[in-house]
Amino acid sequence: HLKRKEWEGHPEGHPDPLRIMATTLLLNLPGRLVDVAFDEHATREDLLLLVAAIAIFWSAVFCILHAVLRPWAQQQDWLKESLGREYDRVGMTMCTALGVNWTRDRYISIMLNDWPKMQGIYLQHFVGGALCLPAVLGYSESWAVSLACLGILSEIGWELSDVADILITRTCQVDGKERCPNTMLGIMMLHHSMSLTLGLPCVLKYRTLRELHLMTFNLQWAAAIAISMNEYTKTLNLSNPTEQLKFRILNLIGFLIMAWMRGFEWFRLSLKLMTVLHDDNEWSMLAVGSVVIVLMSAFNLILCIYPFARKMTKDINFGSSFGGKKKDLL
Repeated sequence: HLKRKEWEGHPEGHPDPLRIMATTLLLNLPGRLVDVAFDEHATREDLLLLVAAIAIFWSAVFCILHAVLRPWAQQQDWLKESLGREYDRVGMTMCTALGVNWTRDRYISIMLNDWPKMQGIYLQHFVGGALCLPAVLGYSESWAVSLACLGILSEIGWELSDVADILITRTCQVDGKERCPNTMLGIMMLHHSMSLTLGLPCVLKYRTLRELHLMTFNLQWAAAIAISMNEYTKTLNLSNPTEQLKFRILNLIGFLIMAWMRGFEWFRLSLKLMTVLHDDNEWSMLAVGSVVIVLMSAFNLILCIYPFARKMTKDINFGSSFGGKKKDLL
């Protein structure tokens, strides 16, 4: 009674229950998230908590990358030159397709600003695919399955954070509609549709399904390889015969990877997943899955496989001893 009266007279000395509760939750949260990640019977609410934490994690990673790499990128003349060459090769065509009228300087400015994000995107996809690797290599133990499911949840978390970033850019920045035009917004929503609609239900119902692990691995590592390869090849000066040859070889490798992972294997694994949903009478998942798989198939063919095929097969005049002048290259 005396202590209570003392606390009432000196509120600064009174323990704050909310502060104690918040501190306890923060201290226990990492362990709780690890338990959820490896819990074979995790509930939907548990997984949503984990996805939210992953979304915050990837948002923090991308913010750090932007803060560290953007000032550095702005000082790199070689990067500005490579972005200028990229504008000459494909940038003007891309701007026309997106319905924006970016000058060469404006294109370089926007791409420089987004360059750190591109590095983060292929890093995130490499991490997500790596989490699936033990299951892909044939390990069927609970820990391998849980890691593969964590790879799916990592993709969901990142895509949620990316959707938030896109919408904030679009609505809050003065040039938001120019930086994220309607066409680009539609493409990104299409790209994110599969994991955001099927990812969590599949983890809840089919966490041990090998085809699900393979599909997640293929989609993420194909994207990681393609983006990182594109980031490198756009720095190549195609007026140099050696770099021109390197450009074609790398694009051939990229095409083969895309054609296999996002072509043949994509259709095989999608058909298997749809068959499983049909046999299990999962009609809602089957209906949603059929739509998003058709949309994702179009995305894979038009925006993943075709560009590599185009760059690989576009006529380049090497000339005698690789001394000829190159033609326009997409």
